[in-house]
Amino acid sequence: MSNIMTALREMELEQRDGTAHSRAHLVASAPAADDFLALKEFTAPTALQVENREQQTAAHKPHLGHEALILFADDYSALEERIVRVIETAERERQACLAAEKRAVRAEAEITRQALRMDRLERKMRDLESESDRWRQYVEQMIALLDSLQLSNGK
Repeated sequence: MSNIMTALREMELEQRDGTAHSRAHLVASAPAADDFLALKEFTAPTALQVENREQQTAAHKPHLGHEALILFADDYSALEERIVRVIETAERERQACLAAEKRAVRAEAEITRQALRMDRLERKMRDLESESDRWRQYVEQMIALLDSLQLSNGK
């Protein structure tokens, strides 16, 4: 941490004076890391740095008039509208996703009910087929018995 503070202090001194000071002087003049107020003052930009930044910014910016402020406000409004639309779209998508999940859960429950119903119907159909086979065998036995009785009466 002291290396960072030393480097910051060195840059500040170079900007203020335009010359580099000895490393021993920089280390000696650096505030203690525990001293928050000193650290705050140490890292705060100097008035000269702020003025230099303002001059550099002003040199690179075209002079903005009332029209530019209106454009900036329009740009800000357009950005705000886009953000609102993105949020609304995301909310609609989330709602659609939740609705789709609910429909999927209901469909799975319906499929389970239909599968159980189909199993019951298949069992019932097998039972009816086996009962039908038993009745057919009974009827065939009765017909065979009647035939044998007719043959025995006819002799």
